[in-house]
Amino acid sequence: MLFRIPERWMHWVRCLLTFAWLVIIASLLYDPLTHVQTKLNQTSPPVQLANSCIHVQGKCFSGRSYSLGTTLMWGVIIPASIFVLLVFGHELWRRICPLSFLSQIPRGLGWQRQSQWKRSKTGKQHYKLAKVNSKSWLGKNYAYLQFGLLFIGLCGRILFFDADRLVLALWLLLTIAFAITIGYLYSGKTWCNYFCPMAPVEKIYSQPSGLFSSKAHMSQSMCRIVLPEGKEQSACVACQNFCIDIDAERAYWEDLKKPQEAFVRYGYGGLVIGFFVYYYLYAGNWEYYFSGAWIRQSHQMATILSPGLYLFGHQINLPKLITVPMILGGFTAIAYILGRFAEKQAKVYSRRHNLYLSSDIIRHRIFTIYTFGIFNFFFIFAGRPLILLLPLWMQYIYNSLLLLLSTLWFYKTLPRSPHLYFHESNTKPFSS
Repeated sequence: MLFRIPERWMHWVRCLLTFAWLVIIASLLYDPLTHVQTKLNQTSPPVQLANSCIHVQGKCFSGRSYSLGTTLMWGVIIPASIFVLLVFGHELWRRICPLSFLSQIPRGLGWQRQSQWKRSKTGKQHYKLAKVNSKSWLGKNYAYLQFGLLFIGLCGRILFFDADRLVLALWLLLTIAFAITIGYLYSGKTWCNYFCPMAPVEKIYSQPSGLFSSKAHMSQSMCRIVLPEGKEQSACVACQNFCIDIDAERAYWEDLKKPQEAFVRYGYGGLVIGFFVYYYLYAGNWEYYFSGAWIRQSHQMATILSPGLYLFGHQINLPKLITVPMILGGFTAIAYILGRFAEKQAKVYSRRHNLYLSSDIIRHRIFTIYTFGIFNFFFIFAGRPLILLLPLWMQYIYNSLLLLLSTLWFYKTLPRSPHLYFHESNTKPFSS
Protein backbone atom coordinates (compact mmCIF):
# COMPACT_ATOMS: atom_id res chain seq x y z
CA MET A 1 0.00 0.00 0.00
CA LEU A 2 1.30 3.40 -0.98
CA PHE A 3 0.67 5.00 2.39
CA ARG A 4 3.07 2.50 3.96
CA ILE A 5 6.04 3.74 1.91
CA PRO A 6 8.37 5.35 4.48
CA GLU A 7 8.27 9.13 4.61
CA ARG A 8 12.06 9.25 4.44
CA TRP A 9 11.95 7.58 1.01
CA MET A 10 9.14 9.81 -0.19
CA HIS A 11 11.08 12.87 0.91
CA TRP A 12 13.90 12.00 -1.48
CA VAL A 13 11.41 11.26 -4.25
CA ARG A 14 9.88 14.71 -3.71
CA CYS A 15 13.31 16.32 -3.76
CA LEU A 16 14.22 14.56 -7.00
CA LEU A 17 10.95 15.47 -8.75
CA THR A 18 11.12 19.06 -7.50
CA PHE A 19 14.68 19.38 -8.77
CA ALA A 20 13.65 18.00 -12.18
CA TRP A 21 10.70 20.42 -12.33
CA LEU A 22 12.94 23.38 -11.48
CA VAL A 23 15.41 22.29 -14.17
CA ILE A 24 12.57 22.32 -16.71
CA ILE A 25 11.57 25.80 -15.57
CA ALA A 26 15.20 26.92 -15.85
CA SER A 27 15.32 25.53 -19.39
CA LEU A 28 12.38 27.76 -20.25
CA LEU A 29 14.44 30.78 -19.23
CA TYR A 30 17.71 29.72 -20.85
CA ASP A 31 18.06 26.80 -23.22
CA PRO A 32 20.73 27.16 -25.92
CA LEU A 33 20.57 23.52 -27.01
CA THR A 34 17.13 22.03 -27.55
CA HIS A 35 15.80 24.77 -29.83
CA VAL A 36 18.69 24.02 -32.20
CA GLN A 37 17.67 20.37 -32.29
CA THR A 38 14.06 21.25 -33.15
CA LYS A 39 14.58 23.65 -36.04
CA LEU A 40 12.09 23.01 -38.80
CA ASN A 41 14.74 22.24 -41.41
CA GLN A 42 15.85 19.11 -39.57
CA THR A 43 14.60 15.62 -40.43
CA SER A 44 14.04 14.21 -36.94
CA PRO A 45 10.59 12.58 -36.44
CA PRO A 46 9.05 15.40 -34.35
CA VAL A 47 9.79 17.81 -37.16
CA GLN A 48 8.56 15.76 -40.10
CA LEU A 49 5.01 16.63 -39.14
CA ALA A 50 5.89 20.29 -39.40
CA ASN A 51 7.33 20.13 -42.92
CA SER A 52 3.89 19.97 -44.55
CA CYS A 53 1.57 22.96 -44.72
CA ILE A 54 -0.72 23.18 -41.71
CA HIS A 55 -3.61 25.55 -42.29
CA VAL A 56 -4.54 27.99 -39.56
CA GLN A 57 -7.55 30.14 -40.41
CA GLY A 58 -7.03 29.39 -44.10
CA LYS A 59 -3.34 30.29 -44.18
CA CYS A 60 -0.27 28.08 -44.14
CA PHE A 61 1.21 28.08 -40.66
CA SER A 62 4.87 29.05 -40.41
CA GLY A 63 6.36 27.81 -37.17
CA ARG A 64 9.83 28.23 -35.77
CA SER A 65 12.18 26.25 -33.57
CA TYR A 66 10.89 25.62 -30.08
CA SER A 67 12.06 24.60 -26.64
CA LEU A 68 11.51 21.09 -25.34
CA GLY A 69 10.54 22.55 -21.96
CA THR A 70 7.06 23.48 -23.16
CA THR A 71 6.74 20.14 -24.94
CA LEU A 72 7.55 18.25 -21.74
CA MET A 73 5.19 20.40 -19.69
CA TRP A 74 2.12 19.98 -21.90
CA GLY A 75 2.88 16.63 -23.51
CA VAL A 76 4.28 14.63 -20.59
CA ILE A 77 3.94 16.23 -17.15
CA ILE A 78 0.27 17.24 -17.31
CA PRO A 79 -0.98 13.93 -18.81
CA ALA A 80 1.18 11.95 -16.36
CA SER A 81 -0.35 13.79 -13.40
CA ILE A 82 -3.89 12.94 -14.53
CA PHE A 83 -2.89 9.31 -15.05
CA VAL A 84 -1.36 9.11 -11.56
CA LEU A 85 -4.48 10.60 -9.96
CA LEU A 86 -6.93 8.11 -11.46
CA VAL A 87 -4.72 5.04 -11.21
CA PHE A 88 -2.81 5.59 -7.95
CA GLY A 89 -5.02 8.19 -6.27
CA HIS A 90 -4.30 11.39 -4.42
CA GLU A 91 -2.25 9.60 -1.75
CA LEU A 92 0.65 9.19 -4.18
CA TRP A 93 0.17 12.55 -5.88
CA ARG A 94 0.03 14.51 -2.61
CA ARG A 95 3.25 12.87 -1.43
CA ILE A 96 5.23 13.61 -4.60
CA CYS A 97 3.75 16.90 -5.86
CA PRO A 98 6.62 19.42 -6.22
CA LEU A 99 4.38 22.43 -5.64
CA SER A 100 2.98 20.93 -2.44
CA PHE A 101 6.56 20.23 -1.33
CA LEU A 102 7.67 23.81 -2.06
CA SER A 103 4.66 25.23 -0.19
CA GLN A 104 5.95 23.47 2.94
CA ILE A 105 9.31 25.31 2.93
CA PRO A 106 8.16 27.86 5.56
CA ARG A 107 7.04 25.01 7.85
CA GLY A 108 10.37 23.25 7.43
CA LEU A 109 12.24 26.45 8.29
CA GLY A 110 9.93 27.30 11.19
CA TRP A 111 8.85 30.58 9.55
CA GLN A 112 5.06 30.58 9.80
CA ARG A 113 2.60 33.22 10.81
CA GLN A 114 1.03 32.76 14.22
CA SER A 115 -2.24 34.17 15.52
CA GLN A 116 -2.68 35.49 19.03
CA TRP A 117 -5.42 34.35 21.39
CA LYS A 118 -6.20 34.69 25.08
CA ARG A 119 -7.29 31.97 27.48
CA SER A 120 -10.60 32.95 29.06
CA LYS A 121 -9.71 31.41 32.44
CA THR A 122 -6.16 32.65 32.91
CA GLY A 123 -6.17 35.71 30.67
CA LYS A 124 -2.73 34.80 29.35
CA GLN A 125 -1.77 35.49 25.75
CA HIS A 126 -0.94 32.49 23.63
CA TYR A 127 0.14 31.98 20.03
CA LYS A 128 -0.86 29.29 17.59
CA LEU A 129 -0.30 28.65 13.92
CA ALA A 130 -2.80 30.48 11.73
CA LYS A 131 -5.48 28.43 10.01
CA VAL A 132 -8.32 29.19 7.61
CA ASN A 133 -11.57 29.64 9.51
CA SER A 134 -14.10 27.15 8.16
CA LYS A 135 -16.84 29.78 8.60
CA SER A 136 -14.96 32.49 6.68
CA TRP A 137 -15.64 33.33 3.04
CA LEU A 138 -12.59 31.32 2.00
CA GLY A 139 -13.59 28.39 4.17
CA LYS A 140 -17.00 28.25 2.50
CA ASN A 141 -16.09 29.13 -1.09
CA TYR A 142 -12.60 27.76 -1.66
CA ALA A 143 -13.85 25.27 -4.26
CA TYR A 144 -15.12 28.13 -6.44
CA LEU A 145 -11.82 29.98 -5.97
CA GLN A 146 -9.78 26.96 -7.01
CA PHE A 147 -11.97 26.34 -10.05
CA GLY A 148 -11.68 30.01 -10.98
CA LEU A 149 -7.89 29.81 -10.82
CA LEU A 150 -7.99 26.67 -12.96
CA PHE A 151 -10.20 28.47 -15.49
CA ILE A 152 -7.80 31.43 -15.59
CA GLY A 153 -4.86 29.07 -16.01
CA LEU A 154 -6.39 27.28 -19.00
CA CYS A 155 -7.41 30.55 -20.64
CA GLY A 156 -3.92 31.87 -19.97
CA ARG A 157 -2.38 28.81 -21.55
CA ILE A 158 -4.21 29.31 -24.85
CA LEU A 159 -3.66 33.07 -24.84
CA PHE A 160 -0.20 33.56 -23.40
CA PHE A 161 1.97 30.55 -22.58
CA ASP A 162 1.09 27.56 -24.73
CA ALA A 163 4.30 28.20 -26.66
CA ASP A 164 5.91 31.27 -25.09
CA ARG A 165 8.46 29.68 -22.79
CA LEU A 166 9.39 32.93 -21.02
CA VAL A 167 5.77 33.69 -20.10
CA LEU A 168 5.27 30.07 -19.01
CA ALA A 169 8.36 30.25 -16.80
CA LEU A 170 7.12 33.50 -15.26
CA TRP A 171 3.69 31.95 -14.62
CA LEU A 172 5.21 28.90 -12.93
CA LEU A 173 7.60 30.97 -10.82
CA LEU A 174 4.78 33.26 -9.68
CA THR A 175 2.72 30.17 -8.78
CA ILE A 176 5.62 28.80 -6.72
CA ALA A 177 6.03 32.15 -4.95
CA PHE A 178 2.29 32.23 -4.24
CA ALA A 179 2.36 28.69 -2.83
CA ILE A 180 5.31 29.49 -0.55
CA THR A 181 3.56 32.67 0.62
CA ILE A 182 0.44 30.70 1.52
CA GLY A 183 2.68 28.23 3.35
CA TYR A 184 3.94 31.11 5.47
CA LEU A 185 0.53 32.68 6.11
CA TYR A 186 -1.32 29.46 7.00
CA SER A 187 -0.36 26.14 8.55
CA GLY A 188 -0.80 22.62 7.23
CA LYS A 189 -1.61 21.96 3.59
CA THR A 190 -3.62 25.15 3.20
CA TRP A 191 -2.19 25.74 -0.26
CA CYS A 192 -3.28 22.27 -1.40
CA ASN A 193 -6.69 22.36 0.25
CA TYR A 194 -7.80 25.96 -0.32
CA PHE A 195 -5.84 27.57 -3.15
CA CYS A 196 -4.20 25.13 -5.55
CA PRO A 197 -5.99 25.13 -8.95
CA MET A 198 -5.03 21.47 -9.32
CA ALA A 199 -7.06 20.51 -6.23
CA PRO A 200 -10.43 20.20 -8.05
CA VAL A 201 -8.72 17.96 -10.62
CA GLU A 202 -7.27 15.83 -7.82
CA LYS A 203 -10.70 15.34 -6.25
CA ILE A 204 -12.42 14.55 -9.54
CA TYR A 205 -10.01 11.79 -10.56
CA SER A 206 -8.99 10.39 -7.17
CA GLN A 207 -12.25 10.37 -5.20
CA PRO A 208 -13.70 8.29 -3.77
CA SER A 209 -10.43 6.49 -4.53
CA GLY A 210 -7.93 5.77 -7.26
CA LEU A 211 -7.77 2.39 -8.93
CA PHE A 212 -4.84 1.19 -6.83
CA SER A 213 -5.35 3.44 -3.82
CA SER A 214 -5.12 2.09 -0.31
CA LYS A 215 -8.38 1.02 1.27
CA ALA A 216 -10.59 3.62 2.87
CA HIS A 217 -10.43 4.25 6.63
CA MET A 218 -6.63 4.65 6.45
CA SER A 219 -4.56 7.76 7.13
CA GLN A 220 -3.48 7.73 3.51
CA SER A 221 -1.33 10.77 2.74
CA MET A 222 -1.64 12.53 6.08
CA CYS A 223 1.01 15.14 6.92
CA ARG A 224 3.85 13.45 8.76
CA ILE A 225 7.39 14.10 9.90
CA VAL A 226 10.36 11.85 10.59
CA LEU A 227 11.72 12.01 14.13
CA PRO A 228 15.50 11.91 14.76
CA GLU A 229 15.28 8.25 15.74
CA GLY A 230 13.69 7.46 12.37
CA LYS A 231 10.10 7.01 13.50
CA GLU A 232 7.25 8.80 11.74
CA GLN A 233 4.89 11.12 13.58
CA SER A 234 1.72 12.85 12.48
CA ALA A 235 2.16 16.54 11.70
CA CYS A 236 -1.55 17.17 11.12
CA VAL A 237 -2.75 20.58 12.33
CA ALA A 238 -6.40 20.04 11.31
CA CYS A 239 -6.28 22.70 8.58
CA GLN A 240 -9.45 21.23 7.06
CA ASN A 241 -12.36 19.16 8.32
CA PHE A 242 -12.76 15.74 6.66
CA CYS A 243 -9.33 16.03 5.08
CA ILE A 244 -8.75 14.16 1.83
CA ASP A 245 -5.26 13.25 3.05
CA ILE A 246 -6.61 11.32 6.03
CA ASP A 247 -9.54 9.53 4.43
CA ALA A 248 -10.37 10.48 0.86
CA GLU A 249 -13.60 8.52 0.67
CA ARG A 250 -15.02 9.96 3.86
CA ALA A 251 -14.22 13.46 2.58
CA TYR A 252 -15.97 12.54 -0.67
CA TRP A 253 -19.22 11.43 0.97
CA GLU A 254 -19.22 14.38 3.37
CA ASP A 255 -18.84 16.88 0.52
CA LEU A 256 -21.12 15.13 -1.95
CA LYS A 257 -24.26 17.14 -1.10
CA LYS A 258 -22.55 20.53 -1.36
CA PRO A 259 -23.61 22.60 -4.39
CA GLN A 260 -20.00 23.47 -5.20
CA GLU A 261 -19.23 19.79 -5.75
CA ALA A 262 -21.74 19.62 -8.58
CA PHE A 263 -20.46 22.86 -10.08
CA VAL A 264 -16.81 21.81 -9.97
CA ARG A 265 -17.27 18.28 -11.28
CA TYR A 266 -19.77 19.03 -14.02
CA GLY A 267 -18.11 22.32 -14.90
CA TYR A 268 -14.69 20.69 -15.16
CA GLY A 269 -15.96 18.31 -17.83
CA GLY A 270 -17.17 21.23 -19.92
CA LEU A 271 -13.96 23.14 -19.30
CA VAL A 272 -11.82 20.28 -20.62
CA ILE A 273 -14.02 19.77 -23.68
CA GLY A 274 -14.12 23.49 -24.41
CA PHE A 275 -10.35 23.77 -24.02
CA PHE A 276 -9.56 21.19 -26.70
CA VAL A 277 -12.45 22.10 -29.00
CA TYR A 278 -11.22 25.69 -29.05
CA TYR A 279 -8.13 24.66 -31.03
CA TYR A 280 -10.47 23.46 -33.79
CA LEU A 281 -12.67 26.55 -33.60
CA TYR A 282 -9.58 28.75 -33.81
CA ALA A 283 -7.74 27.06 -36.68
CA GLY A 284 -10.67 25.55 -38.58
CA ASN A 285 -9.21 22.03 -38.47
CA TRP A 286 -7.86 19.39 -36.08
CA GLU A 287 -4.49 19.17 -37.83
CA TYR A 288 -3.40 22.34 -36.04
CA TYR A 289 -3.71 20.64 -32.65
CA PHE A 290 -2.61 17.08 -33.44
CA SER A 291 0.47 18.22 -35.36
CA GLY A 292 1.64 20.20 -32.33
CA ALA A 293 1.84 23.38 -34.42
CA TRP A 294 0.42 25.38 -31.52
CA ILE A 295 3.57 24.78 -29.48
CA ARG A 296 5.68 26.40 -32.23
CA GLN A 297 3.86 29.75 -32.10
CA SER A 298 6.75 31.99 -31.17
CA HIS A 299 4.47 34.99 -31.77
CA GLN A 300 1.69 33.81 -29.44
CA MET A 301 1.36 37.09 -27.54
CA ALA A 302 0.85 38.94 -30.82
CA THR A 303 -2.28 36.92 -31.64
CA ILE A 304 -4.43 37.80 -28.62
CA LEU A 305 -6.17 40.65 -30.47
CA SER A 306 -6.44 38.81 -33.79
CA PRO A 307 -9.66 36.97 -34.78
CA GLY A 308 -10.22 34.13 -32.34
CA LEU A 309 -12.66 31.98 -34.33
CA TYR A 310 -12.65 30.50 -37.83
CA LEU A 311 -15.98 28.94 -38.78
CA PHE A 312 -17.17 27.68 -42.17
CA GLY A 313 -14.14 29.13 -43.89
CA HIS A 314 -14.54 32.62 -42.47
CA GLN A 315 -12.84 34.53 -39.68
CA ILE A 316 -15.10 35.79 -36.89
CA ASN A 317 -13.93 39.26 -35.96
CA LEU A 318 -13.88 38.75 -32.22
CA PRO A 319 -10.44 38.99 -30.64
CA LYS A 320 -8.90 35.86 -29.19
CA LEU A 321 -8.76 37.62 -25.83
CA ILE A 322 -12.58 37.52 -25.76
CA THR A 323 -13.34 34.27 -27.57
CA VAL A 324 -11.14 32.06 -25.36
CA PRO A 325 -12.93 32.78 -22.04
CA MET A 326 -16.24 32.94 -23.90
CA ILE A 327 -15.86 29.44 -25.39
CA LEU A 328 -14.41 27.86 -22.25
CA GLY A 329 -17.00 29.56 -20.05
CA GLY A 330 -19.83 28.56 -22.37
CA PHE A 331 -18.81 24.90 -22.39
CA THR A 332 -18.43 24.98 -18.60
CA ALA A 333 -21.95 26.38 -18.17
CA ILE A 334 -23.49 23.91 -20.62
CA ALA A 335 -21.81 20.93 -18.93
CA TYR A 336 -23.02 22.09 -15.51
CA ILE A 337 -26.59 22.52 -16.77
CA LEU A 338 -26.53 19.09 -18.43
CA GLY A 339 -25.17 17.50 -15.27
CA ARG A 340 -27.89 18.96 -13.08
CA PHE A 341 -30.50 18.00 -15.68
CA ALA A 342 -29.18 14.43 -15.65
CA GLU A 343 -29.54 14.35 -11.86
CA LYS A 344 -33.17 15.49 -12.03
CA GLN A 345 -34.02 12.97 -14.73
CA ALA A 346 -32.34 10.18 -12.77
CA LYS A 347 -34.39 11.06 -9.68
CA VAL A 348 -37.59 11.01 -11.72
CA TYR A 349 -36.63 7.64 -13.22
CA SER A 350 -35.81 6.25 -9.77
CA ARG A 351 -39.20 7.26 -8.37
CA ARG A 352 -41.11 6.06 -11.41
CA HIS A 353 -39.52 2.61 -11.29
CA ASN A 354 -39.46 2.32 -7.48
CA LEU A 355 -35.68 1.99 -7.33
CA TYR A 356 -35.49 3.98 -4.09
CA LEU A 357 -32.10 5.45 -4.92
CA SER A 358 -30.99 8.25 -2.62
CA SER A 359 -29.79 11.60 -3.95
CA ASP A 360 -26.27 10.68 -2.85
CA ILE A 361 -26.25 7.46 -4.87
CA ILE A 362 -27.65 9.18 -7.96
CA ARG A 363 -25.14 11.99 -7.80
CA HIS A 364 -22.27 9.58 -7.13
CA ARG A 365 -23.12 7.42 -10.12
CA ILE A 366 -23.43 10.40 -12.44
CA PHE A 367 -20.13 11.75 -11.11
CA THR A 368 -18.53 8.37 -11.84
CA ILE A 369 -19.85 8.29 -15.40
CA TYR A 370 -18.73 11.88 -15.92
CA THR A 371 -15.23 11.15 -14.64
CA PHE A 372 -14.85 8.02 -16.76
CA GLY A 373 -15.95 9.92 -19.84
CA ILE A 374 -13.82 13.00 -19.31
CA PHE A 375 -10.71 10.95 -18.48
CA ASN A 376 -10.90 9.13 -21.80
CA PHE A 377 -11.79 12.32 -23.68
CA PHE A 378 -8.81 14.07 -22.11
CA PHE A 379 -6.40 11.39 -23.30
CA ILE A 380 -7.70 11.56 -26.85
CA PHE A 381 -5.92 14.92 -26.93
CA ALA A 382 -3.44 15.18 -24.05
CA GLY A 383 0.08 14.35 -25.22
CA ARG A 384 -1.33 13.15 -28.53
CA PRO A 385 1.09 15.12 -30.76
CA LEU A 386 3.89 13.09 -29.13
CA ILE A 387 1.99 9.79 -29.11
CA LEU A 388 1.36 10.09 -32.86
CA LEU A 389 5.12 9.93 -33.39
CA LEU A 390 5.20 6.37 -32.01
CA PRO A 391 4.76 3.23 -34.13
CA LEU A 392 1.13 2.32 -34.69
CA TRP A 393 1.32 -0.82 -32.53
CA MET A 394 2.60 1.22 -29.59
CA GLN A 395 -0.27 3.67 -30.02
CA TYR A 396 -2.73 0.76 -29.84
CA ILE A 397 -1.14 -0.51 -26.64
CA TYR A 398 -1.19 2.97 -25.11
CA ASN A 399 -4.85 3.54 -25.98
CA SER A 400 -5.89 0.07 -24.82
CA LEU A 401 -4.07 0.48 -21.51
CA LEU A 402 -5.82 3.78 -20.79
CA LEU A 403 -9.22 2.30 -21.63
CA LEU A 404 -8.56 -0.83 -19.56
CA LEU A 405 -7.41 1.05 -16.46
CA SER A 406 -10.25 3.58 -16.62
CA THR A 407 -12.78 0.76 -17.09
CA LEU A 408 -11.40 -1.05 -14.04
CA TRP A 409 -11.64 2.20 -12.08
CA PHE A 410 -15.25 2.61 -13.23
CA TYR A 411 -16.08 -0.96 -12.21
CA LYS A 412 -14.53 -0.39 -8.78
CA THR A 413 -16.08 3.03 -8.15
CA LEU A 414 -19.66 2.76 -9.41
CA PRO A 415 -20.95 0.35 -6.70
CA ARG A 416 -19.59 2.46 -3.81
CA SER A 417 -22.13 4.03 -1.46
CA PRO A 418 -22.18 5.83 1.91
CA HIS A 419 -23.80 2.77 3.47
CA LEU A 420 -21.03 0.48 2.23
CA TYR A 421 -18.34 2.90 3.36
CA PHE A 422 -19.69 3.33 6.89
CA HIS A 423 -20.39 -0.40 7.18
CA GLU A 424 -16.72 -1.04 6.42
CA SER A 425 -15.63 1.61 8.91
CA ASN A 426 -17.65 -0.07 11.66
CA THR A 427 -16.26 -3.53 10.95
CA LYS A 428 -12.56 -2.61 10.48
CA PRO A 429 -10.23 -0.70 12.75
CA PHE A 430 -9.29 2.68 11.31
CA SER A 431 -5.60 1.89 11.38
CA SER A 432 -5.76 -1.63 10.02
